Amino acid sequence: MSKKPEIPPHTKWGIRVTTVIIILLSVMIIKNCVGSVFYGVSTEKELQVQYYELGYSHGIQKARDLDIPPEPEIDNLLLKKEYRKGYRNGWDSVQAERKAAAVPSKTPDAAK
Repeated sequence: MSKKPEIPPHTKWGIRVTTVIIILLSVMIIKNCVGSVFYGVSTEKELQVQYYELGYSHGIQKARDLDIPPEPEIDNLLLKKEYRKGYRNGWDSVQAERKAAAVPSKTPDAAK
């Protein structure tokens, strides 16, 4: 029988390190998913809407260069997600308004 070639030590260490990294990433992803499901079941819809609207108003204020209070300390992952989603949408709405105001409209009457 022929001997199998021995795996070099640096390859063995690389396999071990890669395995540890994959396991850590998997644990973090699973933790996040379990937290999202848990918070999604136990959080009321009106509270989610409240945090979305708070984030939306903060996003608008920030886009208009107004002072805003700091982001609330939220342990609930779902509420944090709703706040950030509202913040982005508020920011984007002001940016879209600015872009629309900056672009001159081309009407047939103006071309004459």
